[in-house]
Amino acid sequence: MNKKTVGFLLCIVLLLILVPVTAQEGGGGGTLIGAFDVGPGGAPHVIPFFDTAGRTWLSKIWSPLISWNADMSALTPQLATEWSSNEDATVWTFKLREGVLWHDGEPFTAADVVFSLELALNPEAGTSFPAFSQLDPKDVVSIVAVDDLTVEITLTEPNPRLPFFMIFAWVLPQHALGDINPADYQNLDWFFTNPIGTGPFMHEEYVADQFWSLVPNPNYWNGAPKLDHLINRYFEDETSAVLALESGEIQFTYTSGDVALRLQAEGKYQTYAGPSGVTNYFIFNLRNPAFQDERVRQAFLYAIDRQAITETVLQGTAQVVPCISPFPAMWPDAAELNDYAYNPELAQQLLQEAGYDAGQAFEIATYYSSQFHLDALAAQQAFLAQIGVNVLPLTQDVPTYNSYFYTGEGWDISYRGVGVNVGNFPFAFYEPGGQPTTDGLPLQGESFPELQALIDAARVEADADAYLGYLQDICKFQNEHALEGYMWTATRFGTAANSLVDFYWFPAAGGGPYEDHAELWSVGE
Repeated sequence: MNKKTVGFLLCIVLLLILVPVTAQEGGGGGTLIGAFDVGPGGAPHVIPFFDTAGRTWLSKIWSPLISWNADMSALTPQLATEWSSNEDATVWTFKLREGVLWHDGEPFTAADVVFSLELALNPEAGTSFPAFSQLDPKDVVSIVAVDDLTVEITLTEPNPRLPFFMIFAWVLPQHALGDINPADYQNLDWFFTNPIGTGPFMHEEYVADQFWSLVPNPNYWNGAPKLDHLINRYFEDETSAVLALESGEIQFTYTSGDVALRLQAEGKYQTYAGPSGVTNYFIFNLRNPAFQDERVRQAFLYAIDRQAITETVLQGTAQVVPCISPFPAMWPDAAELNDYAYNPELAQQLLQEAGYDAGQAFEIATYYSSQFHLDALAAQQAFLAQIGVNVLPLTQDVPTYNSYFYTGEGWDISYRGVGVNVGNFPFAFYEPGGQPTTDGLPLQGESFPELQALIDAARVEADADAYLGYLQDICKFQNEHALEGYMWTATRFGTAANSLVDFYWFPAAGGGPYEDHAELWSVGE
């Protein structure tokens, strides 16, 4: 055991000694230490409204208006208990939960929701909320507290699926943050020193790059948590977290498929698995002329034996996809799609026809660091090399990647994942102004009128079947033109010690948020 680990464990021991047993109601369920920000659903040190992921942990302190249910098959109430719209879906009314208290004992009201949404949409704050919620500030006429438990949002245009995007609407305390300068929001120390939320756990101690310790919220609206402490321990990578799990230092971590299958076979762990709802793909930056010819993009797909990679490298834990959508219900009939079956000869022919310069090389930026994804990238690199396309994977931490990727500058190709479902389709990725790109172009650098027309129609379509039809048409367009290099959607795994009782984890895109009933978690023998 190294000095850093010994220091961490001593810190935890002192922490538990210093906290009086009588300080919290509830409790008695032990201390759970997990690596909650390891893996693609994690994002260490993010704060509400700057969360491209990491929501599994954020939801322990703060609560959203709405979340996914346990398996992401439907929405479920959180701080909002019900929601409805007028006939054309331009006015949405959210009824709020009664009797909710902030961690400091102040009552939660509609004024907090209005404050939080206005802050999130304020251009000076520069949050990621407008892009993730697909709510351009100019499209919001007003956000009004009708009374203490009712919020009304009025829009300039119909938005039949607004509730699906309210899962990204964290609610912050107006009484604590109401006087801040929005431009200072993203740099506030408050989130790591004395944050106040309405979630099941309350802040106790945060040590950068080491851990974040929480204690139960005795006034949590769904009941005081059973745990005495919930601790998120930070790791540089999955491998370090898995070693900590196997040595008993922690009791939960995300695990790649190969690791999860190995640990499951040992019989000493609980395995959690489910569809990621995330498509892994290459996004080509069409600002670079090398990718503007669709034959080049198609060549990438023909050159990579995607099926072989899913079966061998990913050990059968992934499914090849034809477009950005990961679920078959969102695909048109297979007869309307190109499966881009492995064909290196055709790939070389397409490159030759497009006049591709084999002397150029490209970095493939990614935030994935697990061996699973690194092995997949290595295989992709090898397949491309066989047709004379030279690429070099470049792995970065999430903050570094996020700091430039969404500007549209500083990258040519990225291997990444995006969560997609019927209610939460990433239209904004394909629209001018949908992401904060430097040049105002769509994230990939080019607009496609036919695609934009489909997006415009889908946005305002209230009929569920007709809406699904538009998504299928979008899939067909993306597939035909190889708009991106669509690879696969994976099964994701989490592994926990057998000692955890009533623990639950789901591989929700970005960490959800989803309903995991953390108030019921405890640690047994």
